Amino acid sequence: MRLSRAESEDFLGTIFINPGGPGGSGIEQLQYSSFPEELIAHYDIVGFDPRGVGFSTFSDGSEIKCSDEKDLETYFTGEGSPANLDEVKLNLEGSDAYMNDCAERNPLWWTLSTNNVVRDLEIMRQVVTGDKDLNLIGTSYGTTIAGMYVTTFPEHVGKIVLDSPTTVDEDPIDTAIEDARATEEKLTIYIRAYAKHAKISFDDAWEMLLEARQLADDDELLGYAGIVESKEQPGYMISSEPLLLRGILALNYLPEEKAIQAFNSSMDDIVEYGWNANFEWYGLGLDGYEPGSLEGTDLSSKKIVRSNSYEVMSIVNSMDFSAEEMSVADQKKLSKLMTAAAPMWSELNKDASGYEYLGPEMGLSWSSIAREDGQIPDPPNTPLARSNTSGKQLLIIGSLYEAVTPFKFAKDTARLLKSPLISVESDVHGPAAGYDNSCLNEILYDFFVKQVKIQSQTCSK
Repeated sequence: MRLSRAESEDFLGTIFINPGGPGGSGIEQLQYSSFPEELIAHYDIVGFDPRGVGFSTFSDGSEIKCSDEKDLETYFTGEGSPANLDEVKLNLEGSDAYMNDCAERNPLWWTLSTNNVVRDLEIMRQVVTGDKDLNLIGTSYGTTIAGMYVTTFPEHVGKIVLDSPTTVDEDPIDTAIEDARATEEKLTIYIRAYAKHAKISFDDAWEMLLEARQLADDDELLGYAGIVESKEQPGYMISSEPLLLRGILALNYLPEEKAIQAFNSSMDDIVEYGWNANFEWYGLGLDGYEPGSLEGTDLSSKKIVRSNSYEVMSIVNSMDFSAEEMSVADQKKLSKLMTAAAPMWSELNKDASGYEYLGPEMGLSWSSIAREDGQIPDPPNTPLARSNTSGKQLLIIGSLYEAVTPFKFAKDTARLLKSPLISVESDVHGPAAGYDNSCLNEILYDFFVKQVKIQSQTCSK
């Protein structure tokens, strides 16, 4: 979809945009974004859906679409934090049924990868702009697309912005630990804020969250989105531990003040009423559901509305990189490192018994399906490597206090791609994509319109 200003005498070209995911729709981003007038007075803006996403379909008219019902079931069957090997295997029954069904429905699923998206983008550049270089504002996973485009087609690089970059670290363990550390910092902020809100100590607030996790593990929390009705309170559905944790994680995408308010109200509902609907709402929304479509006292009565963003994210991440299986000894080392980096988040994600499965990979994954099918190329076992040999200055933007893509990723990206870093005193993920920060808007104007050399600097919130 294209927002056109080509008739302007001051027309300078086209800027492509992508909001990330993987699974985010650039067409939707174009529709809801309030671009600065100083920018759109000089540029066409083109939002695109990468292959498999939203409005993008394959040449045969098919699209990536898996069973909504089988997916929803996985949140409410099995155990969120298994206490033994039998519970691990029980979880795999539901996830394997979903994976098998999804792969059968979508025979072209394996073509979803960043390398293919980058080649699609090059075709779009040629069709839309002819011989003009690519201008792009990529946010979150959109920066992965941007970085790989720069790496693959350096001769066609124009003005490219990487907003809240994903990691460029080729060590996946380091990346996982950095992600966990950032999540732990946010969780600490939420618990501290709830302690103040409830007028209790931090330790008491933490214990209340652990108790909430245990209630969810014991099927004693209620919600609205579940698939089994409560016998004690008919009309209400049994909630789940995975959605409690997924809901907390989803708050990291909100500005911190709003995230704290959401956490406080969610905890109040759990403590006072045993009601987990708020965390359900945020967790399911993060995974592409329209949460309001999930009311109903059984699976057949729900009128589920869901995008395919979760499937696309899972597939792309798997086809971009699939690590070699770790030995049990290495798994133990990683577990210790993760626990040290994020002790509370690690405890929340384990059964109260402390059980943790360490051993050979079990169950299906997109990676395992690809490896077992001789007609599908194996995913690479090393992360995507990025470089900038274009000779062009890129623009790297990162929020100092966000957790979705920690600021370290922005620093690493700026150093690797030899480009200036704009540090934003903010907790917002994708600070440039909101187009509501006057400092960032001015820098975008200087970069795209005045076409001046940008220096590393800091923008206030």
